[in-house]
Amino acid sequence: MSIVNVKHVSHVALKTRNVESQAAFYANIVGLGETQRDTTGRVYLRCNANHHAIVLVPSTESGLDHYALNVGDAAALESAATALSRAGISYETETPGELGQGPSLRLRDPDGHLVELIGGMEQVSPNYGPRAVQPRKLGHVTLLVDDCKRSAEFYSEVLGFRVSDWVDDIFLWMRCNPDHHGLAFAKTGFVTMHHFAFEVVDFAYLSRHADHLMNNGYVLLYGPGRHGPGQNQFAYFRDPERNLIEFMCDLQQIWDDETYVPRVWNSQERWVNMWGPDGPADFV
Repeated sequence: MSIVNVKHVSHVALKTRNVESQAAFYANIVGLGETQRDTTGRVYLRCNANHHAIVLVPSTESGLDHYALNVGDAAALESAATALSRAGISYETETPGELGQGPSLRLRDPDGHLVELIGGMEQVSPNYGPRAVQPRKLGHVTLLVDDCKRSAEFYSEVLGFRVSDWVDDIFLWMRCNPDHHGLAFAKTGFVTMHHFAFEVVDFAYLSRHADHLMNNGYVLLYGPGRHGPGQNQFAYFRDPERNLIEFMCDLQQIWDDETYVPRVWNSQERWVNMWGPDGPADFV
């Protein structure tokens, strides 16, 4: 029994040197809609009825500020705070914090990644004008960590994630709902975010978005292809501040938590891309 039961990945907050440039990229190239801006200069962007999937945080540097997990509602967040306190796990309270989500809690995972827990999000209109491609949700976040097993123990025991697949001791995928993974962890020798992923409707959307990138002076970094773990089709590209973004579709669904047995992949077999080569050096 875990201390907290997370429902899904909520959003990613990115430290941003040039907010206007990034906001334009996420609107015009990624296909998001700007929901709101706050008095600190943060920009909130959405891809569906949730108030935001991406938050651009003005900063002198680039990279992950924090990412957020939704526990369901205000009562669940209050219960989470009580349970964390009883377990002796320290956290900070954010009130009012970011727009569109009410109070939140923030804690650090074993690698120091800042994890925000929220109790639901304001619902707004999913319509914000035509886009070449509009993702339908934020799918997952992949983090670089020191020890995948240690990360798995923390996210399982504290936040209720379940292991879906792993590759030796170098990569591990975890879920908190039927999606094969909402979080993934890779051991690479340093700690940061590797990428975050948006889900699109189907493979035709991946093709359409690749054309959209090309027509606007951008190119894919890697893909299209199909991952082994999760079975999803993918394409990766970078934003102007070099954050790595995945567009993906056809992700494996796991409905039988009681009987599902995680697959253990061998790092020597094909798993990164079932269709062809592993990613370029810049991807790894």
